[in-house]
Amino acid sequence: MQKRKFIMGDDAMALGAIEAGVKVVTGYPGTPATEILEVIAKERPDLYVEWSSNEKVATEVAMGASLANMRTLAVMKHNGTNVATDMIMHFAFTGVKGGYVLVSADDPGANSSQNEEDTRILLHTYGHLPILDPASPEEAKEMMKNAFDLSEKTGSAYVLRPVMRVCHARAIIEEGESTAPDREPSFEPDRSRFVMSAVNEPKAGGKMRPMWRHELLNAKQEEYKEISEKSPFNWIEEGKGRTGFIGCGIGFAYIKEAFSHLDLNLPILKIGTLPLPPQKVRQFLKGLERVVVVEEIEPVVERMIKEICFEDGLKVEVLGREKFLPAEGELNTQIVLDAISKLGIKELPEEFKPFDKPKMPIRTRTQCVGCSHRSLLNAMKEVTRKYKGIVTGDIGCHDAGSFPPIELQSTIYCMGASIPMAAGLASTGLDRPVVAMIGDSTFFHMGLPGLVSASYNGANITVVIGENGTTAMTGFQPHAGSGVDVRENEVPKISIEAVAKAVGATVRTVNPYNIAETKKALEEAIKEKGVSVVVAKAPCFLRNSKSDQLFFTPRAVEVDVDRCNGCKICINDFGCPSLRYMDGKVSIDKATCVMCGMCADVCKRGAIV
Repeated sequence: MQKRKFIMGDDAMALGAIEAGVKVVTGYPGTPATEILEVIAKERPDLYVEWSSNEKVATEVAMGASLANMRTLAVMKHNGTNVATDMIMHFAFTGVKGGYVLVSADDPGANSSQNEEDTRILLHTYGHLPILDPASPEEAKEMMKNAFDLSEKTGSAYVLRPVMRVCHARAIIEEGESTAPDREPSFEPDRSRFVMSAVNEPKAGGKMRPMWRHELLNAKQEEYKEISEKSPFNWIEEGKGRTGFIGCGIGFAYIKEAFSHLDLNLPILKIGTLPLPPQKVRQFLKGLERVVVVEEIEPVVERMIKEICFEDGLKVEVLGREKFLPAEGELNTQIVLDAISKLGIKELPEEFKPFDKPKMPIRTRTQCVGCSHRSLLNAMKEVTRKYKGIVTGDIGCHDAGSFPPIELQSTIYCMGASIPMAAGLASTGLDRPVVAMIGDSTFFHMGLPGLVSASYNGANITVVIGENGTTAMTGFQPHAGSGVDVRENEVPKISIEAVAKAVGATVRTVNPYNIAETKKALEEAIKEKGVSVVVAKAPCFLRNSKSDQLFFTPRAVEVDVDRCNGCKICINDFGCPSLRYMDGKVSIDKATCVMCGMCADVCKRGAIV
């Protein structure tokens, strides 16, 4: 009897990869895809699994394993796919040997991201790679298995593109037997494919090798279309009326739910692949007056449908995210219901009509109580305020310092951008100190090239690296400076201080819980010429609070109400969630206070004792 589990979509995709016989799994942590790699590492200790230093490296390691004829999986979110694009655009030309699946998880609505993107545009429209777009956790698992088979059948990498609602939804999943081919690793050189240099290729009649491979990639598009026509992930559901709905991936689930609420029976075309199945699309459009395309995030399929209508002379009105549905943000069932009402198909019952939402209290981004980043940001704020400095920020728990009440970092872009942007600001001759703030996982991901470049080019900047020993924001995944791998095995621990010194920076290491020591080091660094690095080293409190590795001595704190004058420096400059302000005085919430004692160091009047 098969086992049945109630699990997340990420777990389901992990099981699909295991059942498909994956041998090598790489990636970098990024919500909503992180759990895929973690589940494989936990369930199958016999497989090779690694958190790579960044997504580009992950795709390259996976490609190397594919050349040894092994099935490989690279896992990342949409931001990481941007980082990996250089390699992706190359193996799109060369093709693969062992089955290669790239998971690129999109985050419509930017629930856990600094932007929202549609990687279908990058990977299919631009990269010409075939894509599977799951509508549910169950389908995501089956698509994962199918993708490995199709990758080997076509000699091409296949992309699985789940969105957040698929990754983090739960469903009852059946655990099946492995369908994987049993094979030993082997390698045979094929320089005409895998050496992508601009040379004339004898096999192609002397054509330049990249041009020849591009020609072959274009020719493969017809094969992908034939596969899409026969794919079990595309189908037509017959219905009544001259208005049809096209559901792409999770969009299909929203359509089905909306129809069930209204007891509707309109024609539906369910799409789970790119390229589209052209004959199935034409069959669906026949006899319809209009179609509504429900897809995340950009009008990719909508535009493809319009092209087919134009080429075939079909007078079908195509509606979607270009003008009819919201052009940005995450779709949902209510948006589909509103579209049905707007088209006059059926009036909505009262429970589905728009209503005034209650005003919710504003909740700002902040660090956990006891986090060492808070004291570090407080020290940075005092020092940079004193010298009228500018702080460029980066991704991580510390990026909450850019929001009230701290409001320190002035920029936050993509991973690793803080150091090059600081160098750019300094290069203008701006008569103000410039400080870059970056975390240790991000430093190993993309910060190191920026530091090398800044040092090489003589940038006059200070770089603050918050080293807490883990990738805390996505769930404590290890990195090159953690000293352990994905399975908690001990591995060499790369020293940030040694790396910074090796590239020519001056280095200071501080305990960020010691605010006075941290401020002193920052002042010294700011006054120096060249690249000065301050490493603020303390383990993540949330992860280490029950261990003996605390970097502070617990101190019970009280507020002397007679001394407190309500200046709110502890609230506005420090921002600990355990501090309360009422009736002109500060108080401490003992239920959440972890006795780090830092608020006593921050209070200028000595009212917190």
